[in-house]
Amino acid sequence: MKNATLRQLKVFEAVARLGSFSRAAEELHLTQPAVSTQVRKLQEHAGSPLFEQLGKKIHLTPPGSELLRCSREIIQKFREAEEAMAQFKGVSGGRLKVSVISAGDYFFPSLLVEFAQRHPGVTLDFDVCNREELLARLDANQTDRRR
Repeated sequence: MKNATLRQLKVFEAVARLGSFSRAAEELHLTQPAVSTQVRKLQEHAGSPLFEQLGKKIHLTPPGSELLRCSREIIQKFREAEEAMAQFKGVSGGRLKVSVISAGDYFFPSLLVEFAQRHPGVTLDFDVCNREELLARLDANQTDRRR
């Protein structure tokens, strides 16, 4: 299975969920032969048949059922990774660690309040410290830096 691709797993999952190569092709905006090819390649990697056909219906084989379970977990982990990475691209969530020198405690909290209102998914950590503490926090990567 080390050469199986995420695309093959997604195609396989769609066929299994929809019970049809044609419906999977339609959902994935692929041709039916392209879907068949992806499933066939995955089957070769698995070393076992994944589907069996009884009349006009297809059914998962026992290895196919196990691969479907694993495929769904893998696809879900990729979704979670995409969501986690999206937080780093924008300001949709996460934690912002802000440290300012004592002179900044007069104006900076109002800026953070406005920021927090615009970005409700972001958790703020705010510290006021002296110059030496701020430099130490930056050196220890305990506060976020402007990039």
